[in-house]
Amino acid sequence: MKDLIVLAADKSMKLVVDALLGRAIHLRLRTISLDAVTHPESDPGVRLHAHNFLRSQLRNYTYAVAMCDRSGSGGENLSRERIEERIEDGLHANGWENRAVAIVIDPELENWMWGDWNATSDALRWVDTQSLREWLIEQDHLALAFAKPKDPKRALECAAKCSGKRWSSSIHQQIATRARIDRCIDPAFLKLRSALQNWFPLAT
Repeated sequence: MKDLIVLAADKSMKLVVDALLGRAIHLRLRTISLDAVTHPESDPGVRLHAHNFLRSQLRNYTYAVAMCDRSGSGGENLSRERIEERIEDGLHANGWENRAVAIVIDPELENWMWGDWNATSDALRWVDTQSLREWLIEQDHLALAFAKPKDPKRALECAAKCSGKRWSSSIHQQIATRARIDRCIDPAFLKLRSALQNWFPLAT
């Protein structure tokens, strides 16, 4: 039996999970045996069918995580917490009991990509005379008083285009590999980190 299966909504999310959990020591976790897989129906598939998808894995993994974006999930009329609660109800009713959590990112995965501006700039190979933050403010992607762009995915796509970086899921992976984990304060990320630390604590 392996430690953990993560059901992710898409390839980008899977790569981020692989990158983050490849840095277990930075999350204050012991080394984990992990499989991250994607749902063929993306965010709506995870929101509606995670319990069916993961039911067959009950005896193969000790713990499970189901992850999706709130945006594009079909549940935009619900709060992030309510979507998580519904997914977890389904998982717990189908055998996972207290061995699974749902992580819903609001609005989407790219919100995690703006926790460490240096890592994002490096992944984008940003070499403009303006800093990435200054450029985003000038282009109206970021309000001066805010820490993250108002549309995190659109901002990342536009910055990649400006820097001549071909848009691909590898951008997410590169940021997740380099970013300082302690700088991400997104509620969904903090919930994931807390669950993992409870399940796989670093030996003292």
